[in-house]
Amino acid sequence: MSKVTIRMAEESDNESILALAERCPQEGMISFWVNRSPRFNTLHRLLNPDSFHYVACEGSRVIGLVGVMYFDALMLGKPSRIAYIMDLRLDTAWRSGTTAFKMIKGATDYLLDGKVDYVIGNFLKDNKRPTVFASGRAGIPKGFHMGDNRIFNIIPMRLRPVDPRFQISTPTESDLSELATLYKNYASQYRMATMYTEERLRYLLETLQGFGLEHFLVARENGIIRAVTAMWDEHYYKSYQVTRLNTKIKLVNRALKALSLFTKVPAAVKVNQPLRQRSLVMYAHDDRPEALTALFNEVNNRHRGSDYTLITLYAQERDPVFECVQNLMGVDVRSEMYLFCEDTSKYEPLSDSNLPDQLDISLIV
Repeated sequence: MSKVTIRMAEESDNESILALAERCPQEGMISFWVNRSPRFNTLHRLLNPDSFHYVACEGSRVIGLVGVMYFDALMLGKPSRIAYIMDLRLDTAWRSGTTAFKMIKGATDYLLDGKVDYVIGNFLKDNKRPTVFASGRAGIPKGFHMGDNRIFNIIPMRLRPVDPRFQISTPTESDLSELATLYKNYASQYRMATMYTEERLRYLLETLQGFGLEHFLVARENGIIRAVTAMWDEHYYKSYQVTRLNTKIKLVNRALKALSLFTKVPAAVKVNQPLRQRSLVMYAHDDRPEALTALFNEVNNRHRGSDYTLITLYAQERDPVFECVQNLMGVDVRSEMYLFCEDTSKYEPLSDSNLPDQLDISLIV
C-alpha cells in the first residue's frame, strides 16, 4: 500500500466518497450502506453551511472519511456550540492501522482550537474500534461517556388508542411562536438539549425538502399545544440500501406476509432495496407525556399498511420519552455517545447531573 494522505474533502471527491460508502456497510439486524447520492454533503451543508469532511486518500483513491456537523445546544442550561463527529468510514485494508486516528485527530485538533465548546462522537454499542478514540490516545482528549443511546424502530402493526382528551392536528405558521416556547421549556429538563428558536424553526421549514409543517403533528388540549412531533423522511438526501437481514428480521418479514392476509401491515424489508423509514424528531411536551404518547400512537396508526417499514425514535436510553412508546411494537439498536473537551474539568458537573440528554441525531447525520 502506498502512503495515505489526510486532507479536507473537496467537491471533486464526491464520486469517490459515494463509492466508499457502498464499500463500508453498517452491520446489524439490518445491514445497509448509506447512500447520499447525488451529493454526499447536501444535507449537512443545508443544516449548517460550516460543516465539513476530512478524507484519507491513497493516491487519488478515497479510502477513509470523517465528517463534522455543528449545532447549537443548551449544556446544563448554558448555550453552547457543539460539533458532532459523523460519517466515520474506512476501507477494510486500513482499519487496523493509524489512518482512522489521523483523521479523527485532524478533525478534533481543528475543532478544539477555540471553534466549539464541545465535540461529540456516537458509536455503535460494543464496537471496540471507534470507542478507543475516547481513551485519550494519540493526542486526542479523553472522552466523557454521555450515556448509551437507543434507536427504537417502531413496526406499525397494531392499532393503538389515541387519548381523546387531545385534538390531533397539523400546526400552522401562526403556531411557530408557541412551538418555540414549548421547545425551550422542554429543553430545560435535559442536561444537553438541541436549541430550536423560532428563527431556527423557520429556517428548517423553508430549507429542507419534505419537512414542511404538513409533516408535523400537535396535540392540543383546550386550544393549547401540549405536545409536538415531526415525521422526517430523509430520502430526499439519503437512503439506507439494505444488503443483508439477520434471522430476527427475516422472521418479522415472514410474519408480516402472513398477517397481511388479515390486517394492515407495514412494508417488508427487502434486500438490495432502500429501507423505507421515517424518524420521529423535534418532539416535545409541556410536562404532559400522555400528550406525546397520543401523538406517537397517532403516527403509528397512520403508518399501518403504508409504504414505510419503520418509524424510528432515536434518543438516550434513559430518556423518559421511551415511556411514550412502551406499548408500541419495535426492535432496538444501541450506540454509545462520548463528549470531548480540552478542559476535562468540565466533565465533573456533567457527571454530577442525573438529567438525560436530548439530541435530534436524525437531523444531524
